[in-house]
Amino acid sequence: MATRTLLIVDDNLLIRQVLVDLFEAAGWTVSTAVDGAEAVKALHVGIPDLIIADVVMPVMDGWALCEEVRRNMATCRIPLIFLTAERDVPKRIRGLQMGADDFVGKPFSKEELLARAESVVRRAGARGDGATGFAAGAMRPEDVSLAGHSDHMQISDLLQMLSTGDRAGTIHVRGPSVGRIFIRQGRIINAETSGQRGQKAFYRIMSWQSVRFEFEPDVLPEGLDELLSGTTSSLLMEGFTHMDELGDRMSGLPALTRRVRASSSHQGHPSGADDASLSTTHRLMLRAAEGGGCSVASLLDAVPDSDLEAYAVLGDLLNRGLLELLDSEPAVGR
Repeated sequence: MATRTLLIVDDNLLIRQVLVDLFEAAGWTVSTAVDGAEAVKALHVGIPDLIIADVVMPVMDGWALCEEVRRNMATCRIPLIFLTAERDVPKRIRGLQMGADDFVGKPFSKEELLARAESVVRRAGARGDGATGFAAGAMRPEDVSLAGHSDHMQISDLLQMLSTGDRAGTIHVRGPSVGRIFIRQGRIINAETSGQRGQKAFYRIMSWQSVRFEFEPDVLPEGLDELLSGTTSSLLMEGFTHMDELGDRMSGLPALTRRVRASSSHQGHPSGADDASLSTTHRLMLRAAEGGGCSVASLLDAVPDSDLEAYAVLGDLLNRGLLELLDSEPAVGR
C-alpha cells in the first residue's frame, strides 16, 4: 500500500511535533504548516491525502483555510479534520457545512485521532476517488455511502450531506429501537420510532449512541405529514441542545427500565376531563396507576411531550411523592 501523506496545520509547535511523531510512527509521510496561509503555499507544492488543521490560528484560521481548500478544484477533494478545543455546536455545524470531514477535540487521544484519520482516508478511497477522494462536505450527496454505522459516520453528518443536494427518501435507523427519518427536498420533514412521531421521535433517534443506518432514496410513505419544519442545521442544533439537557436531567432520575406507580393516595382518574384535555401530569399519573405500575420508558411514551419535558414532570412527581419506585435499583440514567 502506498505511503499516505498528511499536512498538519497548527500554530502550536508542541501539537505539531506530537502529531508528526504519531503519524510518522504509523507510516505516514508528514509535512507541517503554522497557519492557513502557509498551508495554502504547501498545497501548491503537493496534494496530501489528508489535512488536519486547528481552527484558531493567526494570519489565516481554520475556517478560511477550509474555504480556500474547498473552492480550489485542485484541492477540493482533500479530506479535512479539524483538531480543536471548540465545543460550540453551531460552529461544528458550520464546519460540516463548509466541508470538514470530522472534528476531534483537544485534548485528544492519539489512538482515536489516528483511527479517525485512517477511517476518513479509507472512506475517500472506497468511493473510488483515489488517494485524494472527495471530502464529505464537498462531495455530491449521491456519492455518499448510503449505508453504514455511526462509528464511521454520524447521522447528523449524513443529514447535512443530504440537505445540500435537495434529496428525498427515508433513512432507516436501527439502535436501541428501530426508527425512520424522512427527507424531502433536503429537509427533514418527519421521524418515527416506537409509536412516536415528529419532534419527539427525531430527538430520540438523535440521542442513540450506536446505530446502523441505510438511506433509501426517493421512497416516502403515502400521505406523510410534515411534522418538522426549519432547516436541517437548525433542527440538528436543537437536537444537540436537547441531548445535552436530557443527559443532565436523566443523571438524577430513574433509568428507563425502573418501574414506578402512583402512590396509593393519588390513583384516581382526573374527573371531568377527556384524554385530549389531560395535562402531562395527569397523563403520567393515569398511566402509572394502570395495572399497579409501569416502566419509566412507557411513561415517556404515554405523553406527546419531548422526553426532556416528560422527564422534568416525572422528576417533580417523584419529588412530591405522587409517584413511587417499585424496586430498589439505584436511580441512574441511560
